[in-house]
Amino acid sequence: MHRFPTSDSVTEPPALSEVLGAVRGVDRESLVTAGFTGARFERLVVTLASGEQRRLVTKRFRPREDWTAVRSGDEHGRAQAMLSEPRLAGIWEAFACPYLGYAAGDGEVTLLMMDLTPHLFPDVREPLRELEETRVLGALASLHARFWGSPVLELPWLARAEHHAGLLDAPCAADPARCAVFTDTLRENGTRGWAAALRRLPRSLDGLIRSPADELSWLWRDLPHTLVHGDAKVANFALLPDGRVAAFDWALIGAGPATIDVGWYLAINASRLTGTKEETLRRYRALLEAARGVGLDDACWDRLVRAGIVIAARMLLWSKALALEAGRAGAEAEWTWWVERLEAARA
Repeated sequence: MHRFPTSDSVTEPPALSEVLGAVRGVDRESLVTAGFTGARFERLVVTLASGEQRRLVTKRFRPREDWTAVRSGDEHGRAQAMLSEPRLAGIWEAFACPYLGYAAGDGEVTLLMMDLTPHLFPDVREPLRELEETRVLGALASLHARFWGSPVLELPWLARAEHHAGLLDAPCAADPARCAVFTDTLRENGTRGWAAALRRLPRSLDGLIRSPADELSWLWRDLPHTLVHGDAKVANFALLPDGRVAAFDWALIGAGPATIDVGWYLAINASRLTGTKEETLRRYRALLEAARGVGLDDACWDRLVRAGIVIAARMLLWSKALALEAGRAGAEAEWTWWVERLEAARA
């Protein structure tokens, strides 16, 4: 993995030549994305001396101004820490690596990656095909199996379960000081969404939803831990022609129960699931057990699912409440599923 001397050098022909071979010129254009972090993206069309063109993308951000970094205690940028850590090279046994290099310094991180636009999932509210979902879940299961109980999980900069559970939870939304780091749109939606969610939720769930995240460690403390991607939404994966799955946006890479990824997958991709949430959970469990070569006992699996459901709900239940208010198709059933699963987790 190439380390560039400065963020500015990432787009300059001399530095790019060290990665791609002799570069004749670079054309740059800004990219507008649907993200909420304030990161800046550019597409580079790099013309090599041979005349061949390579299409790349840069992501440039300051961790101290990025809400996911601030809310999860990331001062230096986990993505570049991941790329510079040899013990995490096994990630790219599970996923195809889209990254070519990075720069870090003066409080800024820049990532250089291949332009995977032709291989991204379309941005639509429609279910994936079963084979597509199986490929994504299979890659996640492979990642989880590869780092199951690994010593590398002790890396101090990895996000922890309490970071995911407290990222944009109800206590955060009620605190203007903690909300100040969000973009205007996210702050407004999160605050309004959590207010609506708390009005609808039964009081019996107050302990799971209103408590500070670090008071819920009993949910995950004694569970098997592994490496998690941390943001397993469909938009962060690309299906490559060679059959592999590329994964990017590792800002929340962490150590915790594998179901942090699976619960978030269910929550954030609700309209993209190929079947019911229960079917998705069963499919993932089978893929994980196959990747590990050993089964999980039902009691452990049930506890893993419980932890994943609670953490995902604390991350996104506000959005489910907004969908209900907007009268979105299927929103009532979606809300009911999460409330029922939370009540089962509490019991």
